[in-house]
Amino acid sequence: MTRLRRDPAAFAADGERLRISGGMAGLMSAALGIAGGSMEVLLTGPWPTASDAGYAAFLLANRTPVLAQSMLFVFSSAALIWFLGYVRSYLYRREGGPGTLAGIAFTAGVLGAGLNILGQAAQITLTLPSQAAVAPGVAAAVADLCLVTLGLANLPAGVMFTAIAVVSLRMKASPVVLGWIAACAAAASFLSALSLIPESGPLAPMGWLTTLLRLVPLVWYVPAAVLLMRRPV
Repeated sequence: MTRLRRDPAAFAADGERLRISGGMAGLMSAALGIAGGSMEVLLTGPWPTASDAGYAAFLLANRTPVLAQSMLFVFSSAALIWFLGYVRSYLYRREGGPGTLAGIAFTAGVLGAGLNILGQAAQITLTLPSQAAVAPGVAAAVADLCLVTLGLANLPAGVMFTAIAVVSLRMKASPVVLGWIAACAAAASFLSALSLIPESGPLAPMGWLTTLLRLVPLVWYVPAAVLLMRRPV
């Protein structure tokens, strides 16, 4: 019984297409994340505090943009997981040996993406029609769960960027500037996790500094995705 053999050139072509799809997934993740953040401009006003008696009314009035935002963020995380699979392969080839740091980066990145999806699940719950009859205190608790989950997602993200920075800077896996951007993204991620502590101020969960820190990883994702499409995994 003979085994079917494919032309090596066909394998190479398939690998090239899949590698490019990995880079495109990274760009798509960034684009969807930016689109999700832009939904804030469609809200009728700033997010009320969790203890605000008008919280339920705010969600009812803004159901469409809030739901759209969450779904954009969810699909952004899904695209990120696809992208991270190719980032792992890229780092593994350049790290050599058992590829420990590449494995840490991938595992931590997927964990962070998963926590982001869970955080959005809490926000999507608040947009369901059944929530109109929920007491404000219960809605506030669900909203707090969303903020806490999204805040904790920054911890594995920080571990991921730390591993990427080490491989990039110590083992020359990418241009030096990209390695330093990963180091800055790691610092921004760890600092973002601390936003769960202040009750008010720029580093509070809804503070302006926290919002800016969330944008720092995008500065790495976009050029990294382009690099992945230009260099073999």
